[in-house]
Amino acid sequence: MPAWILWLSPVIVAPLIAVFWISWYSRPRGPVEAMQTVQQHDRFRAALTQPVPAPRPAGREKARS
Repeated sequence: MPAWILWLSPVIVAPLIAVFWISWYSRPRGPVEAMQTVQQHDRFRAALTQPVPAPRPAGREKARS
């Protein structure tokens, strides 16, 4: 097999994989149960209400290296 085919194959294969991935990812999905949607929303709100951890001091990062 010529070497130029090996070098050009990613140029052809990568866009084909990307098109396949986007078409599969954006496919229409089936209906979702109402209770499942409510539970997902509750988990989302609980994650937003958690306190944000304090940032680490910048000096400690350099000491470990």
